[in-house]
Amino acid sequence: MAIFTLTYPKALKSFTHIPIVNEQNETICVLQKVERSSASKVLNAVLLVAAQQTLPYRYETRTTLGAPLFQVQSTFLTKGVSHQIVMPDGSFIPIQRKTVQLLESSYSFTMDDLDFRFEKDFTSTAYLYCNNEKIASASPIETELVRTGIRFKLFQADDMHFVALLATLYQALFAITT
Repeated sequence: MAIFTLTYPKALKSFTHIPIVNEQNETICVLQKVERSSASKVLNAVLLVAAQQTLPYRYETRTTLGAPLFQVQSTFLTKGVSHQIVMPDGSFIPIQRKTVQLLESSYSFTMDDLDFRFEKDFTSTAYLYCNNEKIASASPIETELVRTGIRFKLFQADDMHFVALLATLYQALFAITT
């Protein structure tokens, strides 16, 4: 099992880049907060309730050299698709949202002919499944009821791409208040 962490800076509202580090405290990739355009901010405000989980910014992960890895965007008007993953080559992977409990959601997508599912349980831990096999988790790190970061666990592989995907999905879909 490989463990990675992301620690929010004290001035969370002003951050633009947060390193994701391995157990040796080496940065393996970076989570970046990107502000939306003015038109997108207005549309976001108007559709906030209908879209449920949108923010005035989007999240993406990049390599330590700045190359893009994954980006998750809201898709306001696409029927049946709540978000999409923007791949490094600019292609899009639609993410379908399904309500599992009264207020809980499950997100699914297909990448490289593999079926992925991402869902959060009542403890705020989110799990990433690949072809119905649990491959990773993301859970908040909290100190005295204040969220200070996210811990990522890969159950079978030590792959920077899975950590980057997990970080982007968790921040964009479940860590809405941050």
